[in-house]
Amino acid sequence: MRSTFLLLIAGLAVSGGAGAATPAENYTNLCAICHLPGIAGAPKVGDTADWARRVRPGLTMLHRNALEGVPNTAMMAKGGHTRLSDAEVSAIVDLMLAAARLPPEALAAAARYDKLGITDRDFVLRDANFDGVLSPQELGDDAVLVKNFARFDEDHDGRLSEAEYRKAEATLERERVAVQVDDATLAAAVRAALAKVTGVDPQNARVEVAGGTVVMIGIVEEAAVATRAFDAVKRIDGVKRIDNRLVSGHQMGWD
Repeated sequence: MRSTFLLLIAGLAVSGGAGAATPAENYTNLCAICHLPGIAGAPKVGDTADWARRVRPGLTMLHRNALEGVPNTAMMAKGGHTRLSDAEVSAIVDLMLAAARLPPEALAAAARYDKLGITDRDFVLRDANFDGVLSPQELGDDAVLVKNFARFDEDHDGRLSEAEYRKAEATLERERVAVQVDDATLAAAVRAALAKVTGVDPQNARVEVAGGTVVMIGIVEEAAVATRAFDAVKRIDGVKRIDNRLVSGHQMGWD
């Protein structure tokens, strides 16, 4: 299928003519270098399973990832090609998505999630069954939030809506920042928390703390590990701010 896509792209690029570049031309000139071979964790063109996974939270989120970039990965905003308009970037995404030839049910599921209008990335990552609410089970790795679940479940339905989740996060952050802890104690707590995160090698991760600001620097296997590291630290009392500079090995390999 990928060879068929390449032939199609070649034909479109040649026939583009003068004027603004076509999505096919932009893909060929700017995006194929990563997305054709799957460099640095980029979803390969034509990889149905990978694109189905990525579009599951909705086409809006897929476009947003391309436009804004994905934290702790090699995917910068607009792939680093900031001269492209939002519409041009979205058109490239649509072109690659079409090449994956996803089954209609996969696209329908993505469309249903789009209609929920959920925009919080962390909420989406936790929403394992994509029903638009979070159960205690979906928050199982966040002991502090689980402990306070009833406190933030304002409508008492046993689930957190996106609004309830956002309020919970904002409240817990305010409470965390209000606690005063010296930097040495804080650094020790952060290192202890990171030591429990699967995928974080203490030899490849450095922690610096100054004035309550925690800086995490190093290399992890994949972006998901950097996210888990952030989550492990964000509940530690006394942390004022987190500067997460952990990057995936994919990203380092590309750089």
